[in-house]
Amino acid sequence: MKKLNLLLAGVALVLGGCSLGPHMRMTVPEGDAEGSADYNGIKVVVHSIEKGDFGTGTAAAGDSSKSDFGDLAELIVDSLPSLEYRIGPLDMVQVVVWEHPELTSPMGQYQPAGQRVTTDGTLFYPYAGVIQAAGLTAQELRTEITKRLSDKILNDPQVDVRVTGYNSLKAFVSGAVNKPGYIAFNELPMTIPAAIAGVGGFAEEADPAGMQLRRGDKVYNINYLDAFKANLPLDKILLKPDDQIFIPALTETQKENRVYVMGEVARTGAVNVNQGKLSLVEALASAGGLNTGSASARLIYVIRNTSDKQIDVYHLNAKNAMALAMAERFNLNARDVVYVDASDLATWNRIMNLIVPSSAFINNGASAVRNIELIELQGW
Repeated sequence: MKKLNLLLAGVALVLGGCSLGPHMRMTVPEGDAEGSADYNGIKVVVHSIEKGDFGTGTAAAGDSSKSDFGDLAELIVDSLPSLEYRIGPLDMVQVVVWEHPELTSPMGQYQPAGQRVTTDGTLFYPYAGVIQAAGLTAQELRTEITKRLSDKILNDPQVDVRVTGYNSLKAFVSGAVNKPGYIAFNELPMTIPAAIAGVGGFAEEADPAGMQLRRGDKVYNINYLDAFKANLPLDKILLKPDDQIFIPALTETQKENRVYVMGEVARTGAVNVNQGKLSLVEALASAGGLNTGSASARLIYVIRNTSDKQIDVYHLNAKNAMALAMAERFNLNARDVVYVDASDLATWNRIMNLIVPSSAFINNGASAVRNIELIELQGW
């Protein structure tokens, strides 16, 4: 009987608090005046979504300030410069001396459209000799050839110089584009839209939201679609020679860009962050919405591992459906965890479902004990 009393006391203890329910519960650490707390030595900061507190790592849909794009802002120029292309090794240069076809096309119809600058940057032209062309503009090369011809064979020669093949300065575009490969720099500024157009545009399977620009040892992440919709001046991001642009396929980014929806929803699991965008409302809808029989609309959380030293918890009280307007503005990050807690009633019902079979077992056990006592008294 002593064991029975202990068991009944345990049942009473369980009934005393729903937090001991037979399922996962969300316990937000109590914060200080600034809203931060500690969990296993990691700083936890709690935010209120319905109050518009999206933290520093999440931008509301529609925000378009330059600073919202982090390091990408340092690539944006205020205005496009007027560029003068400087000739380099392997470029093709065409020199025309008016009224002197024997100099312009000494090989006649077999003359190619220009002469190739050698790998050491020099160019040979009849009667002008070997010229160090690399580093000169077309106008500077024209002036040098005019001077040399005037000194030797011609009186006031009319010379024209133009670059017919740009081969010395290049950037590289790879990934899900129609014609991956090198793009050559010319007199026009090389911007990101120009580079994408130069390789035939995005392929059908491309995920422009995952674009990456590598410059030296630094990699810039560019959500092309987001930047375009937010009117970020992509046409004022100038590329430099040897830059590399990579466009991933959507199937590649979906492996990493996922949000995990757990708790009291119709279907728990992973939700893809397609094209770099997924709001909290979209994630809940993709999971089939809240479980009407067990979910607490007051207790919706987004848990984010912001860094090794900080966890951000975003709380949404959606008891008033108007709060969903703020949830639609809240954009999730890849690997966020969306958790919907159970209502107190659901917790109570689950506890009772565990207790009722147990109480029946206890009653049967108590009856068996009484029967045994009666048998002993009757001397059986």
